[in-house]
Amino acid sequence: MRHARPTRAISCGRMSARQPVLVVGYDGSPAANAALAHAATLAAGGRVVVVHAHEPAPKQLDPKWREILTADQAERSRAILDALPERIAAVLNGITWESVSVDGPPCPALCRIAEELDADAIVVGTHGFGRIGALLGSVAHDLLREADRPVIVIPPRAVVRLGDETA
Repeated sequence: MRHARPTRAISCGRMSARQPVLVVGYDGSPAANAALAHAATLAAGGRVVVVHAHEPAPKQLDPKWREILTADQAERSRAILDALPERIAAVLNGITWESVSVDGPPCPALCRIAEELDADAIVVGTHGFGRIGALLGSVAHDLLREADRPVIVIPPRAVVRLGDETA
C-alpha cells in the first residue's frame, strides 16, 4: 500500500503571518522586467520594492563636476523607474509596490534596502553576459555572495518565458 506524501507550501523567506516583502533590482531591461513580474507572483498580498541603484560620481572629479554628475545620474535613475512599462505596472495590480532610486553600487544598495525593509528575498534578472558564467551577471553573482537573505535570479531563458507572460 502506497501512502501519499503530504504537500508543503514553500516560502522564499521566513514562515510568519506577515505579508511577504520582496526587493527587486531594476535597470529597465527585459531581464529586470521579468524579475519584477516574477516578484509580483511571489508577493501575492505582499509588498514589492523596485530599486534602481546608480553609481556615485568618482571622488577624483572636481566637486562641481561631481555634483553635476551625481544629479544627472539620480535624474536618469528616477526616469528609469518612472518609465516602468504599463504592462509591468499591470502585473503589479493589487500588490502594494513602490520604487526607490538609491546612490551606490547595485549589490550593496540592494542588500541595504533589503535589510532596512527586512525583506524576504531579493529578486534580480540576469543578462547572461560576463566572465562569471553563462547565467550570472556581476550583480547577481555579487548578491549570491554578499546577501544575507535568499536571492532569486531569473536566468536569460526564463526572461523569454516570463516576458511572454507579461506581454
